[in-house]
Amino acid sequence: MSTTDVASLRGRPRTTPEPALRPAAEPGPGVEISVWSRLFFDGKALVLRSRGFFGVRRETRYPLSGPQGISRALLVFPGAETVGRERGAGEVWLLDSSGRPVGRLLPYQWIPAGGRWLGFEEAVHRSGISALFKACGVPVDRTQRGRPDAPREPWWRELALLLSPGPTLPLWYQALRVAAGAVWFLAFTVLYFSEASLPWLMLLAAVAAFVAPVARLTVRRVTALRNRSAARLGPPPSVEVSPCPGPPEGGGGTVATRRFVSRAVLRVFPGELSVVNPYGADVRRALSGSAAAVALVRMTGPDGKPVGVELRYASGVRAPIGAWADWFAGPGGEAAWHRFRRAVPLPCEERKVSAVALSYSDLLRGPGAAFPEPRAKEARHAAYFARSVGAVNSTLVMMFSSAFSVWWAPVVRIESAVAAWTSVLLGVAGLLLQFAPWCVHHLRSRLHFERPISWKDPSS
Repeated sequence: MSTTDVASLRGRPRTTPEPALRPAAEPGPGVEISVWSRLFFDGKALVLRSRGFFGVRRETRYPLSGPQGISRALLVFPGAETVGRERGAGEVWLLDSSGRPVGRLLPYQWIPAGGRWLGFEEAVHRSGISALFKACGVPVDRTQRGRPDAPREPWWRELALLLSPGPTLPLWYQALRVAAGAVWFLAFTVLYFSEASLPWLMLLAAVAAFVAPVARLTVRRVTALRNRSAARLGPPPSVEVSPCPGPPEGGGGTVATRRFVSRAVLRVFPGELSVVNPYGADVRRALSGSAAAVALVRMTGPDGKPVGVELRYASGVRAPIGAWADWFAGPGGEAAWHRFRRAVPLPCEERKVSAVALSYSDLLRGPGAAFPEPRAKEARHAAYFARSVGAVNSTLVMMFSSAFSVWWAPVVRIESAVAAWTSVLLGVAGLLLQFAPWCVHHLRSRLHFERPISWKDPSS
């Protein structure tokens, strides 16, 4: 196994040999992963493009020959109890000729959309893992977790063996947040429960609380720069289509929001289709190779009018692209459809769907679809920057940490006025760095992005 960093990859085309595995799409930092990360066969070895600890783009090669080369793959099916408890359960292990693990795959990480809702065997097919192993000539065996032939490794070894697209958030940021949180919690516990006046410990808690919002703003800025850099790695799209939503018919139908019209987009690249949803997640689907779609399908309702667009695969699986009313029903929509149809290198088919089928929005609306109503609250939450290890309460915990620096400062003022005032300044600055972006996000969502478009001027 050998690893090459991005410094030696400049100038290489982004296009990869097919079949290639593409990662699950996520907004924010996940956009770079959607553009860059791939697992493919280059004729001699499996090549993993991923993002490393500090965000470095790298390539890791896994040879298919030699004493440590990949000799076979083992599908480890989850037990019945695990399937009911964990979505996306099941693993694929890559073994050498002696049976020792060389790598480990989690199929749901390599399905562009909806991977966690699939059964293990279907996930292996939908991700393209089966097609990739066939192209490599790697034989595939099956077993079940808990059986004697199932690989067993310590958890840290399993993490080291994982062939992952890379962390959504850089691991340095996660590590910094965990370290700062641990230091703050320790200082808070000693100060609060001992009620002691320890200026140096108060100052340490204030610095730890201040580091968290600064790190978050830093990683957001770095993410924006890296996403722009990733977009320049390969050739520009041959066609780019923005939504052309039609007006609601008879008081019903879809109500497109400004966020959808301004953020969602369809892009056709050499060999793949990119569907960007209103929150920035970039779903990449192969248009060439053995695991690619075999047809572009326009669905029509009982009245003969178009209702949606999807991709059809040879296995019979259908992947929705979007509803016709969201993308092509408005002014300029017909021209946009013809440009999109000509750019996609697949035959175009027509498929009639029943009135009953039209009641299921998942049939028509894939990533990047507007919903029947602009559910503003859900949209604001979906548009948040990627969660840190603090998850949902991350911002609340950071705000409490900074507020504690202000609240506890009078206790240490008698012994050290400098430490007290420094803690107050760091606490106030930390509160502003957290509260200001939160306010901007909610105000922009409420006053602009989540409002329905004007049908006199759909672009407004």
